[in-house]
This record gives sequence, structure tokens and C-alpha cells, in this order.
Amino acid sequence: MTNATKRSFWKTYPSVNTRIIVPFLLAIITIAAIGIFTVTRLVAGSIQERFTNQLVASANSAANSIVDIETEHLNTLRMMVFTEGVAQAILDNDVENLDTWLRPIAATRVADEVIIANSQGEVLLNLIRLDTPLVVQYGRPESPDDIKDISNWENAQATLSGQTDGIGDKFVDIIMTTETEISIDGDTETEITRTSATIYFNAPVVTSDDERRVVGAIIVGLRMDNLVIQVSQQALSSVTLFGFDGQVLATTYRNSLNEINTNLAIPAAETAELLQTVQSDSPIREVTLDEIDSQVLHAPFMLRSDQYGILGVGLPSNYIVEQSGASRNLFGLIFGIFFLVVGILGIFIARTITGPIERLVNTTRAIREGDLSRRVEMRPRDELGELGVSFDSMTDQLVHRNREISSLLEQQVQETAQRQAVLTSISDAVIVQDLNNTIIMSNDTAQHIQAVVVERPPEIRLMRELLSRPERLNQPRVVNLADRYLSVLATPVTMTTNELLGYVIVFRDITVIIETEKLKDELVLQMSHELRTPLGAVRGYVDLVKMIEDEKLSKQGKEFIDKARDNLLTLERLVNQTIDVSAMLSNRFTIDIETFNLAYLLGDVFTEWRPAMQARDLQFTLVLPNNDMYIEGDIERLEELLDHLLRNAHSYTLPGGMVEIHAEITTNRAMISILDSGAGIGEDEIDRVFDRMYRGRAADAGDTDARGLGLGLYIAKQIVDAHQGEIIIESKTGLGTIVTVGLPVNLKLKQES
Repeated sequence: MTNATKRSFWKTYPSVNTRIIVPFLLAIITIAAIGIFTVTRLVAGSIQERFTNQLVASANSAANSIVDIETEHLNTLRMMVFTEGVAQAILDNDVENLDTWLRPIAATRVADEVIIANSQGEVLLNLIRLDTPLVVQYGRPESPDDIKDISNWENAQATLSGQTDGIGDKFVDIIMTTETEISIDGDTETEITRTSATIYFNAPVVTSDDERRVVGAIIVGLRMDNLVIQVSQQALSSVTLFGFDGQVLATTYRNSLNEINTNLAIPAAETAELLQTVQSDSPIREVTLDEIDSQVLHAPFMLRSDQYGILGVGLPSNYIVEQSGASRNLFGLIFGIFFLVVGILGIFIARTITGPIERLVNTTRAIREGDLSRRVEMRPRDELGELGVSFDSMTDQLVHRNREISSLLEQQVQETAQRQAVLTSISDAVIVQDLNNTIIMSNDTAQHIQAVVVERPPEIRLMRELLSRPERLNQPRVVNLADRYLSVLATPVTMTTNELLGYVIVFRDITVIIETEKLKDELVLQMSHELRTPLGAVRGYVDLVKMIEDEKLSKQGKEFIDKARDNLLTLERLVNQTIDVSAMLSNRFTIDIETFNLAYLLGDVFTEWRPAMQARDLQFTLVLPNNDMYIEGDIERLEELLDHLLRNAHSYTLPGGMVEIHAEITTNRAMISILDSGAGIGEDEIDRVFDRMYRGRAADAGDTDARGLGLGLYIAKQIVDAHQGEIIIESKTGLGTIVTVGLPVNLKLKQES
């Protein structure tokens, strides 16, 4: 190569700036394009995932809503079936009374349809909810031909025949009906045929006698059109119910003519497979409705734990496309700005730095962008070389530190993700706080509760009290927050060295349990009140028979009358106990305080019980002090207390034993002790004898008279507590029992203090 050629070559050879800038710009453009594509795809996938999660949440909400609606209609059935007189009215074909009694229940519970049939399947009454804008009204069919025919309803016939399944005697029928309407548009009449489905919940009506005969059935109907509307409002999405054939039973999707969109139906070839798939998975199907793309998630449509079809929850999917486009534009702008800044900076450095400095800058740029494998690799011939060696040494240390930090960060991210996943998966509200009562972590349920109580000052104070003193929550405490009953329990968080770090406070929703207990107690109280009146009347008639016909009755007849009266008294006592317990549980138990001589009360009780003790061959004694025993209290309640204690002594003491009553009085307290030589109570049962409905092993200890509900000692304890006293039981199996009751002498002064 000649010198001229060499000079020409070096003139055309790119400069250092050109050699650096051009590749640098090309690399930045490539990275930006790849970044925009990659990030946009990731964002689109994330949006689809969030969209799918929203569909799953809507499906869960829809399924829960269907369960709630089913429960509400089953409760309506129970109210109708257990309405007094319904069974007899069906036997008598008394349609007017059935209408009078059941129409208000239907209106209160807003049932779509009510059908009452006798045991032969003949429909006596058919109430149909009318679509009125102001109030809920019901009407009967105008023609006998319009009355529902239930003879071909499989599950309705099963109800009438007294059949049951694994979860009870109630069944479900889904009945399809076809209605024809005439649409008039000018001079054109169009006949529109619509098919609708109705869910019918069936329950038998049985007699209240011992035979428990099925005399008919009550059927409550729920239109599926109304069902999907209610479920859609709860799920915040469009809802569709499909039958086993894939056809639409009901949907909130409607076209301009208020008709069901045919695109919703599941193809016959896919229906069978989809019915199996929804048992373990939630498949998503894409459909186009009125030129709008939607995604529909499918789940099983369940009633009374059986599948009756497929539940579809749908949302428009154009949201995904819009969000993906917006994300692509945004990241394009970000990467464009990034490219412009880095390009200008690279050009500036290339123009101002050459040689070793340019090499050092390129290396630092690569490391700054994350390439920690780059090194300057300059020999220390001058200050710049020494700078390069020092820089490489610092880079090595940085790489080592970065690896350590990355490892620690990865561990921390994994632990944080695990903790967050655990908190999110827990349905109870969970709050984690440190020793300064600062909330470190909480799940969505806890945040919802806090958001609700923040608008209610009394509940804010209660919430602050709970969170400020978590050490007091070592036992579950029931509170009322955010319209729910919650059981609150705090668990300390400690290190392996037992150093306390904070507390985990769990709020468990027990609203259903509390409301169920209240409903049960109210039902027991109502039934007990209703039983007491006929029992009193029966006992009165038995006493009249014995009084009027005593001389005419044979010896055996008198024995039968006496046994009947004794059993009526026992039953009346059990009913009264039940009423007392219900009053105690509902905070309606009160005492009337007055001053009286306790010795007189003990004497009266002793006289009343002496014949029963003698009849059982028990030695019965009463030991009283010589002085009067005036105290303040409720005479009737204290007499009831003594009756419960003496009845236990009488019942659990075998013939030939003894029962003693000892009483004494001090300045402040009156002490009553009842001793017996009965079967006794085991040590493992002493702590449970005051529990409601508890009957110990002594009830099976041979020839005892242990009839009862296990409420006597529970009621006795409540009476003593109401008098601000105490009751103590000492007992040994086979030797007997001592019950000691301590009552304050002056109850009013004790209350005022």
C-alpha cells in the first residue's frame, strides 16, 4: 500500500466519535424496541391476569349470592310449613285460611310464586307475584287451566311421598314455561315467544301428631330472570345460567328487543365436556354480543349441593385492548426520552474524551447500565492507568457486594411474598403490629373493617382499645364491629431468644353463629310459652277429673290419673326451666328484691318436699339457727333455687339415703348447705355441672330419678349470680354431695356500693 493510499484510507476511516456514536445509537435503538415490545407484552399479560382474577371473584360472589338466595327461600318455606294451622287447613281444603295465613309471609319474603298442594298432588292455592311498581301484590290464576299442574314435577312428587335425601326433606324443581306476546309497531303485529325458567323449592307439610303424616306440600317459586338480576347486582358483572343442554335459562344480557342473545348458548358439542370441566376448573369462553367482545367464566350452578347447570359470569374484554394500547404508547414515550438523553450524553462524552479516558468512560457506562463484567484493564503507566487499576479493583468489590445484596434481597422478597400470600389467603381479618402498636401488615379483610369503623366514633374507640392493649386479648373476646360479630384473639410474636417483637391480632367473623344462637333461643322461648298454656289446661282437667270422678274411678284408674298428673307436672317443670333459660340468654332475667325471713322460706320448702323424700325412703332433716334470718332478695327465685338443689339431691340419692338442709347467718351473709348421700359427682365433672344442658354420669348410676334437661344447676347458678352470691359444690363419687350457697344479707346496699 502506497503512502497516498494510506492517507486516503485514514481520511475515510471513521473517527473515534463516529466509531463510538453510531454503534452506540444502534444499540440503544435496538434495546428500546425490544424493551417496548417486552414490557408491553408483560403489561398486557398482567392486565389479562387481573381481568381473569376479577372474573373469578365475580363468579365466587355470584355463587355465594345464589347460596344466600336459596337459604332465604328455604327459610320462607320453613316459616310457611311451621305456620300453625296450615296442616289442618290442607286436610280440610280450607283455601281461604291458607291464603290469609301464607300471603303475608310471601309478601314479606317477596316470593315470586307460592303453590300449596294436598297429598294427592292437587293444587289448592296458587299465588303469583304481580309486577306492580309501588307494592308487592299477589294474585290467583283467573282460570283453572292457569293453575300449575305439579303432577309431572319429579321432585314435587318426591316431597309428597315423604322422601328425603342426604341433606333433608326439601327438593328443587326447575320448570320451563313459554309465553307469547304481541308486539305492535304501527300496522305491523309481531308475535314474540319467550321461554323462561322458574326454580321451585318444595317442602312437605306434616301433621303435628306422633304419626307425622305428610298431608301436602308448599312450593315457593323463584323466577330465574329475577335470580340472575339479584346475583348480577351482587357480583357486579353480567350473569347467565345455562341448562344441562347448554341453552340459556336466564341472563342479564339482552338485546334491543329485550331478547336473549343467541350467541350466549353453549354449542352442543362443548356442553358435556364443559359440565365435567367446571367441577375442577373455571374455563373462560369468548363471545361477541351486539358487536362487543366479552369473556365469560363458567362455574357449576349449584342448588342444595347438586349441580343444576352452569353459571356464567361475563365482562366486556375491550378493557384489555384499551389498556394494552395505552401502555404501549406510554412505554414508547418513556423509552424515546431515555434514548434521547443517553444519546446526547454519549455524543458529549465521545466529543470531549478520547483515548484511555474514552475507554474508562465506556467501561463506567457499561457498569452503570448493569454490566458488571466489564473492566478498564489498563496498565498503570501513568495516573490514568493507576485510575483504571483502582477502578477495576472497586468494580470487583462492587460485584462481590452486589451478589451478597442480591442474595439477601431475593430471600427477603421470597419471605415477604410468602407472608403476603398467607395473609391474603386468610378469610379472617389479620393485623400485625409492633410493640409501639404500629400496624406493620394487614390483609384486605382487616382494611375493610378499618375503613368501615373510621366513620363510626364508638367503634373507632373500641378498635383503638383492642389494638392498644393486645396483651389483654390472650383469650377470645367477642365484639361488634362493622355490623358484624367478631371474635378477637391476639398472639405474641417472639424471636428464638423469646424477645417479644409484636402481636398478630385475628378478627374472626362469628356473626352467623351469634345470630343462629339468638334465633334458636328465641324459637325455644316461643315454643315453651306456647306449650305452657295447653299443659296448664291439661293438668287442670286432670285435677278436675280426679276431684269430680274420684269415687267412680277404680284403684287402677286413680293410679293412672296420679301418674298422668305427675308426668304433667314434670313436663310443666321442664317447660318452665326452658323459659327461664331462654330469658337468661336473652338478658330478660330479672329479680324483685324484698326483705323476708329466710327461715320461713326454708321451712315452707322443707314441708313441701318432705312427702316426696319420704316416698323415696330418704331421711330428710332441716337444721336452722335459733334467731331470725332476714335477708333481701327475690322469694320466688330463691324458692326456685332451693327446688332445683333439692330435686337433684332427691333424684340422685338412692332409697335409704339421707338429705339434710343446714342454714346459718352472719353479719353480712346467709349460708345454706344441702347435703346428700347420693351417687356423687366425678372430679372431672365438677367444673362442668353448671354448664347448660349438661347431665353427668350420675344419671346412669342405678335406681335414680334423673329425668330432666340438665338445666337445674345452670338456672341455680344464674339465680345466685343475680343475687350477687356464690355457689360451691363438693362431691365424691359414691359418697354424696354438698352444695353451699352464700347470699348477701343486704342486697340493695351491695348494689349501691
